[in-house]
Amino acid sequence: MLNNSSKKKIFPALTGYRAIAAWIIFIYHFFPFKNIHHNYPKWIADIIWEFHIGVDMFFVLSGFLIAYRYFGTSIDFKKYMTNRFARIYPMYFIITVLVFVVIYLKQGVWTDTNTLEAIFSFTMTKALFSDFFMSGISQGWTLTLEELFYLTAPLYFILIRKKTYWLCVLPIIIFLFGSVLTGLSLHFDYLGGFMRNNISVYIIEFFAGIALALFIKKKPVSVKMPIKITYIGLFFIGVYLCIMKYLYPIFELNSGLGRFISIGLLSFLGIAPLIWGLIFEDTWIQRMLSSKIMVLLGKSSYVFYLIHKGFVSIFIDEYVWSNKLFLFVALNVISILLFKYIEEPVNLYIKKVK
Repeated sequence: MLNNSSKKKIFPALTGYRAIAAWIIFIYHFFPFKNIHHNYPKWIADIIWEFHIGVDMFFVLSGFLIAYRYFGTSIDFKKYMTNRFARIYPMYFIITVLVFVVIYLKQGVWTDTNTLEAIFSFTMTKALFSDFFMSGISQGWTLTLEELFYLTAPLYFILIRKKTYWLCVLPIIIFLFGSVLTGLSLHFDYLGGFMRNNISVYIIEFFAGIALALFIKKKPVSVKMPIKITYIGLFFIGVYLCIMKYLYPIFELNSGLGRFISIGLLSFLGIAPLIWGLIFEDTWIQRMLSSKIMVLLGKSSYVFYLIHKGFVSIFIDEYVWSNKLFLFVALNVISILLFKYIEEPVNLYIKKVK
């Protein structure tokens, strides 16, 4: 039996969920099973190679939270964007400054390319340009997509409120528009690789989150299921991780359309049901993710995501200890400290003075 939680604004388990998503990305980047020089079964490496789904988990959650909080309300766009800015930019700015300081100290010189890298990094637009996609905080390319979604979400909500079919039509239109831009960009070599990467494929994940939020807001009913939806979502995610390596060559899933469809299925059949279950179902997973320590780790997961790959982890690996478990623990401790003493205070200050 599911309780009516449709009027809640905060879901502790979803905060803990953020920590898990960030950790999955850490494993994707650092787990030794991916290294072909280790004598591990290939099927383990194949699964770990799909752990980039941590990013997909974040995107679906972002779509859900923004739609759940703002859909159907009158949005004060200035307040809305200030809140989004306060949430993601200050810590990103601080770490990006440190990244370029380290780059300068290592190179001993500042080049025109460094200037462009800095511009695209500080404006959070680097994912639009393949030449600068991994510059600055390399994993920060995802924040370009977050930024674009935050800017355009109010428009999506206006259209969806007028006609529900926009919920299905918009992600297709955006994907096709991105595909056209990608095709056109191949004819120009002097734009920094503008739109060479079709990042519009990820829009389907944000819309999976929006769809989930609208479903919950419109149908806050009790439901009986023979199997908890939490486990159904986890099962599909597990199947996705196990079989994707074999499906890529068969269905050309590395193409834009293939990725759009595959991550759409993952989002709607795996991640969205998991989020729904974490909100409504009393399971050991929900209780674990709602615990105080997991909530704290979830709150600091954004900092963890920003520093887990880059000069901080390199310093720990080269000058402290190269053990990956130690690196994982150390990064979490550093992230909690940065969250408690920098990110959270700055966030609250910006919201207070806006």
